[in-house]
Amino acid sequence: MRVLVVGGTGNISTGVIKYLLEFGHDVTVFNRGVTKRPLPKEVKVIHGDRHDLNTFEKTMQENKFDAAIDMICYTPEEAESDLRAFRDVKHFIHVSTVAVFGGEPAEYPINENTRRNPVIEYSRNKVAADNVFMNAYKEYGFPVTIFMPAQTWGYQDGIVRQLGGGNIWIDRVRKGLPILVTHEGNLIWAHCHSDDVGLGIAAAVGRERCIGESYIITRWDMKTWRDYHEEIAWSLGQKANLVDAPAELLIKVWPEGTWLLASESRWNRIYSLDKIRRDIPEFNPRITLADWMPDYVRDLDARGLIPDARSDDTEDRIIRNLERMISNFNC
Repeated sequence: MRVLVVGGTGNISTGVIKYLLEFGHDVTVFNRGVTKRPLPKEVKVIHGDRHDLNTFEKTMQENKFDAAIDMICYTPEEAESDLRAFRDVKHFIHVSTVAVFGGEPAEYPINENTRRNPVIEYSRNKVAADNVFMNAYKEYGFPVTIFMPAQTWGYQDGIVRQLGGGNIWIDRVRKGLPILVTHEGNLIWAHCHSDDVGLGIAAAVGRERCIGESYIITRWDMKTWRDYHEEIAWSLGQKANLVDAPAELLIKVWPEGTWLLASESRWNRIYSLDKIRRDIPEFNPRITLADWMPDYVRDLDARGLIPDARSDDTEDRIIRNLERMISNFNC
């Protein structure tokens, strides 16, 4: 099939394109040409700005495609634009996020029918975009499939921890310095390598039974945050030095460092993968953090993306204050 990918050079896109080509599709990407990550030579490129909706829609209509995958649809307005741009495709895939199930989960395991609870602007906009596509499917048969990835790692410029993002924590781990967690790191978290997610999405292209459906996509061997941090530390030749603190306290004293904790990671994130395993059996995640982390850290270092742990003492100060508070309490 002739497949158009809107975006194409991002974290998940890289895995998607890899497997679209492996499955024999003719792949074109549409993007601004800003991201420097190279594309495979077989991939055709159309440069443009999808935020210029009129030009984007006209360009897509002039270049007929059998299927389209939008990796960067973040608002209901962009979703409406996709409906116009791709009104003639046989299959359209929208990549959403499990962040639509934010906050404290309504049920376990979280599944595709679980009540949405977007707690940040990003996820609220994703829910609105999801609704645009599913309403179009119900009203006139727009051939959409929605994927909701959990944390996906592989080709991005950083990797999250339980508290949130920023790469300084990687340097702390490899230097044996303590890092903060909550609930002793025993909450469940779901994550998956971009290539594994890309295979699942690419395998769905043109699959009739996937039209009108949504899929949570992540590893099914979900582990705790303690497992996650320990696996990364082990891959870097260290033992994780985890310091526990109450989530509410961390969010209050370090708001800029705890964005993920505030919205998702202070609760268990346990997902049902029954639906994707039934409909897309090719999806079978194999890549582990330990397999991937050493090469990834070398790449981040080469690009100057891991700050020296000594450049910010916020975490050390919080840990010292916690230790002082506990010591005073014990007295």
